[in-house]
Amino acid sequence: MQHLLREEDVSITLFQGMEGLESLQDAWNEIVSGMTRRHFFHLWEWYHSYLKCLEPDPQSFLYFLFTREKTPIAIFPLRVTKISLGGLRLKTLASPSHNHMLLGDLICNADALCLPLFQLLSKYLRNQKKPWDLIQLFRLLEDAGAIYLVRKHPPARVVLTYDGRCDFLDANVEYETFVSGLSKNFKRSLKRAKQYLDQLPGVEFTFTHNSPALEDKLDAFMDVEASGWKGDLGSGTAIKLHPSLICFYRTLTRTLSARGGISINTLSVDGKCIAAQFCILLDHTAYIVKIGYDEGYKRYAPGNLLVDLYLKRSIADGSIERINLLTDAKWHRDWKPKSHDKSTLYIFNATPAGLIGFLILKSYPILKKYYETYIQSHLSTRMQEKIGRLSRET
Repeated sequence: MQHLLREEDVSITLFQGMEGLESLQDAWNEIVSGMTRRHFFHLWEWYHSYLKCLEPDPQSFLYFLFTREKTPIAIFPLRVTKISLGGLRLKTLASPSHNHMLLGDLICNADALCLPLFQLLSKYLRNQKKPWDLIQLFRLLEDAGAIYLVRKHPPARVVLTYDGRCDFLDANVEYETFVSGLSKNFKRSLKRAKQYLDQLPGVEFTFTHNSPALEDKLDAFMDVEASGWKGDLGSGTAIKLHPSLICFYRTLTRTLSARGGISINTLSVDGKCIAAQFCILLDHTAYIVKIGYDEGYKRYAPGNLLVDLYLKRSIADGSIERINLLTDAKWHRDWKPKSHDKSTLYIFNATPAGLIGFLILKSYPILKKYYETYIQSHLSTRMQEKIGRLSRET
């Protein structure tokens, strides 16, 4: 007979900072192994790399471990911070919001999803006299455990807002079947780019996975990513230009490669890398976390050709069933991807600031439409800009 999981059987223990995260590694891995739908951003190594390299204040991170009879069932990794909502400052427990943390969620095994974990956390925080106005979780996929929890056990004040799409390619079909769904113009462009590329010397595609060569391939990836518009003469966002980002991707490579979780794919011409992908592999899914290509070879469409080569290889060997592109960038459209919606989750406490924040966010779409229809055109440019700054905080 199955023993039902009851609220009164669950206890919460608080851990903090890097020391807390490291002490949770075994429990974290045990929970992830019991998840029915897991992604790379559920992995302990992902959070460890973030906390080590990208988080400016590691001690601000709290880890709430939920256990049942000493068995770990869930971890909520939340950062103590403050956010502004329509000019209102709220004490917030939030997931990482860094622009290299492309997706997020809580860490919950299948049993934990049967429980009102947010309500249990609220009760724990109240008993521990830890003040909060808002819990905010960023970039949640449709199958996120956090979304499942609020739908099965709705908190009193919850808002989900649209946060874009996550595109992916289905590699669980024949290659010819996949290509047949692409537009004639795009197929023609790919064919022409291949013909141009075939005229160059020493064309080579490499798939580097679980190999000592990964460190060298990581250097090649960072070099080519910094060679174009992301480099120091462009937006300055290239990984190679920021020590914290170099640390993040090196740490990911070293820790995840031990479990075969990193692939760096390159397209080279005469020994020169002209395109590269940094991928995380998990459960027959390849997540293309970052891409880069040499704009000097733009005529050869190296980025798209690399996607095509990787897709063809994945379908041929059957190891990858889905290639997840993580975002909804415009260039994805040529590939006719499938997609999932992403959302940001807000759960408000019954504090004065929490109640006001909930009303602001809940009424924002109606107020925005009314403002744009009846008020905006009658205001000065200066006042419109001031209101615009406040609305961007909402």
